[in-house]
Amino acid sequence: LSRRLQGFQSALECIEDYVSIHGLKMWHEEFSRIISYNVEQEVNKYLLKKVLDADSAFQSEIVPIPRFPRTQNEPTCINFMGRMVSMLIKITDTQYTTFSIEKSGWFMSDGTEVCGLKTVSLLRQAVGVYGLTGIDRLLCYRILHELHRFVKFFRTNVTKQGVLLEQLRDELYPEWKTPTKAVSIYASGSKKAEMLMLPMLTCFRRIGQAQLLRRMIRFELGRCSRIDAKTLLQSVSTLNASILSSENPFEESPPELKKFCDMSLAVGLGDPLQTVFMATDPLEGLPVLLLLCVIAYVPKLSYNAMFGSLSKNKSGYPIDGWPLIAGISTLLKQFHPSYSKSFLAYIGQFVRVSVAACFERKQVRKDVASQLTEDLRSMLVLVNQFCDISSIPKSALHEHIPQYLMEMCSDL
Repeated sequence: LSRRLQGFQSALECIEDYVSIHGLKMWHEEFSRIISYNVEQEVNKYLLKKVLDADSAFQSEIVPIPRFPRTQNEPTCINFMGRMVSMLIKITDTQYTTFSIEKSGWFMSDGTEVCGLKTVSLLRQAVGVYGLTGIDRLLCYRILHELHRFVKFFRTNVTKQGVLLEQLRDELYPEWKTPTKAVSIYASGSKKAEMLMLPMLTCFRRIGQAQLLRRMIRFELGRCSRIDAKTLLQSVSTLNASILSSENPFEESPPELKKFCDMSLAVGLGDPLQTVFMATDPLEGLPVLLLLCVIAYVPKLSYNAMFGSLSKNKSGYPIDGWPLIAGISTLLKQFHPSYSKSFLAYIGQFVRVSVAACFERKQVRKDVASQLTEDLRSMLVLVNQFCDISSIPKSALHEHIPQYLMEMCSDL
C-alpha cells in the first residue's frame, strides 16, 4: 500500500511541471479529504445523529468519493479506516498479549513482539500523517463510547449498591488511619460487589488499550515532526504556549481553535492520557468501587521483569497491567482531582493494612505469607505505575504510603 500511494504521489509530482498544476498540493488535499470522509462515516456508529453522505463536508458532486460494501470478515466496520482500527484492537488484545511501556509495544508471553513502534511506523508510511490522525480520532470516539457506557452502568447497577459503598466509606474513614478488622471489611466488600467487577474490567481494559495505542501514535507523529518539520513543530509549540499564557485562552473563534488543535495533533503535541473526553456529574462512591476492583484483580497479576510491567498469572485470562492502569487513570481524569486523591488514599490504606497483617500473624503458613507478599508487591507496582501514567508526583503518593515502607515491601 505504501509503495502504491508513493507511486501515485511521485507521478503527480513528475507531471506538475509539464501541465502547470500544483500536483503535490492536489495530492495532499484529496488524500486528506478521503481520509476525513471515511473517518466521518466510521464515527457514525458512535453517534445518535448520523452524518449522511449528502450532508458530509468532505463529499463532492464533482469528484465523489466512492463507498464500497462492507467485508464479510469485518461486518461492523464501514470502511478501511474502521478495519485498520479493528485489526489494531485485535492484535493487541489483552487476553493474549502484554504491554510493556519500556519497550513500547505489545508482546506474547514468549517475548515475541506483536505490535510496536515499527508497526505504527509502517502505518504512517502507508496512510501518512492524515491516516494516523484519523485512527487517533476513531480511538477517541471508542474511548468516549466506553466512558458513556461506564457512567450508564454505574447509575443503573452500582447505584443499587449505594448503601454498601457508603457503609464501606464510613468504615474506612479516615483514610490515614488503619481501621479495626480492616481485612474482613475488604473481604466482605469485595464479595458483595463481585458481580460488578467483570463489566468494570472489560471497560477499563478497552479504554486503556485504546489510550496506549493513541500514545504510540502520538509518539510516532512527534518523532516525524522533529525530523521532517522542525520549524512547524516549534511554531505550533510557541503558539500553544502563548495561547495558554494569555488572559483569555478561548478568545479565538472556534474554527481557528479547531484548526490549531488539528495542527497540534499532527505534530504530536500533548499527552493523550491527560485528555478530558466528557463532562459528567459526580459519581458517589467511585473511589471506593475502584479500590474493590483493584483488590479483586491484583491477585491475578504478577510483576514480569522481562516487560517491566504487571502481566497475567494464567495465560488466556483477559487482563493486563498497563491497560487496566491506563483505563482507571483515564476514567479518573474525567472527574475532579479529589477523586484521584481519594483513590490513592484508599490504596495507601490497603497497603498499610496488608503490611500490618503480614507482620502481625506469627503463625501464618509460609504459602499464605508468600502469596500476601506477592499481592503487596503487585499492588505497589500498580500504584507506582498509576502515578507515573497520571503525572501525579511521588510526593503525593508518599503522603499515603511512606517511602521506607515501599522500599521495605519491594525487598520482600
